[in-house]
Amino acid sequence: MTMRARRLIRALAAVAAVLVAAPSPAQVPPPEAQRISFQIATGPVSGTYLRVGEAIARIISNPPGLARCEVEGVCGPEGLIATTRSSSGSIVNAAYVNSGRVKSAIVQADIAAAAYAGDGPFRQGGPLDNLRVIARLHDETLHLVVGTRSRIKKFSDLSGKRVAIDSNKSATNHTVRSLLSVSGVSVRRLRLSYQPAEQAVRDLRDGKIDALFVIGVAPVAGIDGLVRRGQARVIGLDSAAVAALAKKQPMMSRYELPADTYRASRTVVTLNVASLWLVNKSLPDDIVQGILRSLWNPANRGELLRLGKAARSIDVAKAAENLPLPLHRGAERFYTEAGR
Repeated sequence: MTMRARRLIRALAAVAAVLVAAPSPAQVPPPEAQRISFQIATGPVSGTYLRVGEAIARIISNPPGLARCEVEGVCGPEGLIATTRSSSGSIVNAAYVNSGRVKSAIVQADIAAAAYAGDGPFRQGGPLDNLRVIARLHDETLHLVVGTRSRIKKFSDLSGKRVAIDSNKSATNHTVRSLLSVSGVSVRRLRLSYQPAEQAVRDLRDGKIDALFVIGVAPVAGIDGLVRRGQARVIGLDSAAVAALAKKQPMMSRYELPADTYRASRTVVTLNVASLWLVNKSLPDDIVQGILRSLWNPANRGELLRLGKAARSIDVAKAAENLPLPLHRGAERFYTEAGR
């Protein structure tokens, strides 16, 4: 056999070995779906924002192999993995979304409005103009709680009293100051204290303060405990001030807290404030549309209803109404196509 023939045989053998080793098209694994990490900043671990965020994360996540996601539109975009992140609340959440530190966050509506306008706690840093809304979520209630030993019977009786309005960097602080600014009660006439709600509840119990403000879905656990032990009462806000603030802030509304929400409590006039789901304007339109198709899919309503009373105000019919800052383009397209 000639040298040339031997070389040809070796070449053919090498080709045959490659063909044998190569997998058939049926054996080639499909390309792995793109993983889309999507974070939702919420609030303190004891609050409603975290529970709402966790429910949304479960609804919109679309990891490989999840059976429920085989039905089109039930889950979010393919490969999206949503997680929640606890935080100190709405003010830091708005800043995180604007800077791109997180993809999305739940933010109290009046805080979102102040952030976009560069007002209130954002006046020094200027407007956060990267913020966009994709949905209005649940409402929460502003509570005015007074110690049973105090002589406070109505809102105007707060003058001269020790009143906790949460820390200076909190949403509650901002909302209460907004309410006081349209009421007949001057901030200068109050002896203000600035502790978080959990500490304020303890201080009211111990007689260190006369009253506190707190925002939450009623019944708020800490307040419920005080009322049950006979240590506190929930009283109404000034009706004229509530009306003035609701007129100024479209995401706020007059609310009558029903009797017996807290043990033996009467119906009182107070204020509801909505929460908004915010994203950075740079988030791709198709991601936003996919998320909203999943969130508002009727098949997922049951997951939201597990939130209890917080779910009552989560409604697609109100999701894009009277918003204090612009919708994201993807959200605008979604609600337009949905006839909202």
